[in-house]
Amino acid sequence: MSKKKKTLGSLRDQFKEAGLITAKQAKKADKGALRSELRIKKGIEVDEGKQRIESDRIKKLQRDRERNEELNQEKEKRAERAQIKQLVASHSQRQDGDHPYQFTDHKKVKKIYLSSDNKIQLNKGYLAIVKVADQYDLVPEAIAEKIKARSPESVLFLHDRNKDRIDEDDPYKDYPIPDDLEW
Repeated sequence: MSKKKKTLGSLRDQFKEAGLITAKQAKKADKGALRSELRIKKGIEVDEGKQRIESDRIKKLQRDRERNEELNQEKEKRAERAQIKQLVASHSQRQDGDHPYQFTDHKKVKKIYLSSDNKIQLNKGYLAIVKVADQYDLVPEAIAEKIKARSPESVLFLHDRNKDRIDEDDPYKDYPIPDDLEW
């Protein structure tokens, strides 16, 4: 006597063999499952819970992207400030002296004391006044241009030498303004 091994079919087939459901009930269940899948695909009958969860997930992803963008911008600003600080520290040409020099910093008049050489170079446009971490320093014109490209508000004073060119039609071209005027 040999026993045939029964192959296990689907769960539905096993229920039919066990007599728990009839063939008619199995067909009806198949049709219902097929209809609900089609309705979901076509958007006719969408589970509101799933839709809410999906919208919450999308909102959370958007918030995360915005937060990451803000963090990246803050890192870039810190890196720029560090670069500016390093440029000023390595190219500082300020020499303490007895000559006061007045300039404006955000509508406030500030005063620093410089050597006569620094003052002459500053008036001719070879040096510029920059502000780093609430301190003022002097750097060469080329370095000031690099700093200005990164942070325009850091460069407080840079004399434009192009304005010193004398126009041929100027009636006062024969009367130069002296460099030693104080204000």
